[in-house]
Amino acid sequence: MNFFVWVRRFFFYFSAYICHTFETTDIELNQIPGKMKMRNLIWTLLFPMASYAGEISVSITNPTALQRSEVVEIDAKRIYDKLGIGYGSALIIRNAYRQQIAYQLTTDSLLLVDSKVRPMGTVTYTVVPGQAVPMKSAVDGRLYAWRVDDFTWENDLGAYRAYGPALQRTGEKAFGIDVWLKSVPRLVVAERYHNVFVANRQGAEWRKQGRNDEADSLKRENSLHLDHGNGLDCYSVGPSLGCGAPGVLIGDSIAMPYCFQRYKVLENGPLRFTVEFVYGKTTIDGQKDVVEHRRISLDKGSYFNRTTVWYEYLRRSIRVCAGVVIHSADTKSIRLGKDFVQYADPTDSPERHCFQIYVAAVFPYGIEKTRFVPCSRLQGDIAGHAIGEKILRENERFVYYFGAGWTGRGVENQDVWQQKIDLFRQNLVAPLKVSIAVKGA
Repeated sequence: MNFFVWVRRFFFYFSAYICHTFETTDIELNQIPGKMKMRNLIWTLLFPMASYAGEISVSITNPTALQRSEVVEIDAKRIYDKLGIGYGSALIIRNAYRQQIAYQLTTDSLLLVDSKVRPMGTVTYTVVPGQAVPMKSAVDGRLYAWRVDDFTWENDLGAYRAYGPALQRTGEKAFGIDVWLKSVPRLVVAERYHNVFVANRQGAEWRKQGRNDEADSLKRENSLHLDHGNGLDCYSVGPSLGCGAPGVLIGDSIAMPYCFQRYKVLENGPLRFTVEFVYGKTTIDGQKDVVEHRRISLDKGSYFNRTTVWYEYLRRSIRVCAGVVIHSADTKSIRLGKDFVQYADPTDSPERHCFQIYVAAVFPYGIEKTRFVPCSRLQGDIAGHAIGEKILRENERFVYYFGAGWTGRGVENQDVWQQKIDLFRQNLVAPLKVSIAVKGA
């Protein structure tokens, strides 16, 4: 425990003793200017040193020539050690205008701060113990059991869906990750599911009464696949990787996972959502009972999900991949970089939807190569996959990012999407720098 913590504790108890003495001499609180409490008055005027250990500054520096706006990771244990309070205690974080800003503690001991930093600039926040005002969440994710175990999560820019065990029991072949488009920053996924649930229930009653036209109209008005003002689901997955799922390469074929069997939400806002999926035992290239683990995180303001994949019970290394499905309606807009793949998906109905869905997988931590892998046999509208691949050993972590955008939420065309991918990659190479100091020390 540092010196200032001992000083702070000493003055706390000493001020309590003096307050008790003053109170016994009938000094009235309303005699103090501004009606300050006696202990706060003594603390502030007589013993200012005691506040040093209870207030720290966190400075975040932008080493690049571009404006940055992102969720910043800080070592939470360092924050609590310098404050001299128990880990996990409530905090208040203020900006230069003394406004409270959103923060979040994660399960891996990080303090997340929603930060904006000018080019080559520094922003400084003040951190003190205390109960912060309620913070509005920019992320959310949950299981929708009634919808055959859909697990769907979102941030202010987009939403994504993974398929659960109830869907697998139906026999439907949906392997990869789905994309839900958003055109508004607020959370909308729970609202969409609610509207569909209510419409289905009401529609079923109307059909019993022979009111089929009304039931059909109600279904259209609440369909997940039509835009009712906040976006829609028009991305086609089926027996593919979808947007960003991993797979195992066996020759030139991709062995894909089916639906997750278990899940655990590790973080759910206000700045980061994290879920871990565990997949059922399977045989991969002759190796039995292999189990895939997949951890996915999505931050406020990011187009990209951070994904960590590892496999248990491998007896030998495997060749893994991750990427995006390529549909036969457009096989020309694939872009392969040394550490990314991206594609302008034509949607599930190119003749009626007048836009594209821009998808990508980014591999900043090492990949052997990227390439297009065609399907060995026709699978509906699936022409193949654009992937990055590498060799992986048992329990070795494969870390990459995937994400999507569209014209309704800040990505006007595929060139703009490429710019966002490039900027994201650059920012990973040059992260914002964090320094922590005790104020007044």
